Amino acid sequence: MAKAWRIFKKTVWGVLLTLFFLLCFVLLWLAADKFILGSPVPSFFGYSTLTVETGSMSGTIEIGDMILIQKQDEYKSGEIITFLPEGDSIPTTHRIVGYVEGGYETKGDANNAEDRESIEHERVLGKVIDVYPRVGLFAQWVRTEGWLYLVSMLAILGLGSLIIKSDEEDGEETEETDEDPEENTEETPSKDQSNEENSQGSPPSAPTAVAE
Repeated sequence: MAKAWRIFKKTVWGVLLTLFFLLCFVLLWLAADKFILGSPVPSFFGYSTLTVETGSMSGTIEIGDMILIQKQDEYKSGEIITFLPEGDSIPTTHRIVGYVEGGYETKGDANNAEDRESIEHERVLGKVIDVYPRVGLFAQWVRTEGWLYLVSMLAILGLGSLIIKSDEEDGEETEETDEDPEENTEETPSKDQSNEENSQGSPPSAPTAVAE
């Protein structure tokens, strides 16, 4: 039972440690993409997530949904793309409804008219490949105040992992301590045996000369 418990704790420790380092790697990657490379939307191996904040695509994508986009070499009519309009710092997500030289004509599904300006191919950030309903609301909460709770949760997980690891090491040291006295008892001869060996193996003492 004790051995199974140690195996369980070791497994939990490994999983938590892996998740922690994976999260750190992703966050560092996104930070480098945004602050070093200057990407308007940080991406991880070509994938980015965004939260929809307006209703121009209502009926297909609602306010509060999270979208997953992926950079493509080319885009087709009917596909939903996310792009950065000229002179704007906030991305827009609309559907391609036509082509122009070097770019695309776009329109929001809930809008009555097409967008006034065409979008150059270089300004397209990616194609929408998946939509996660309402998940964007959680992302917004994290950005505003939820980050404190997430940091606290990670700290608790990290502390719990250290406690599990410490208990595991203490258990191993206890096992080694319990085994040592047995080994010493087997290897150390008793006092009676030592005296018997000395009595049998010692040569007789030489006679003492007395000077007259």
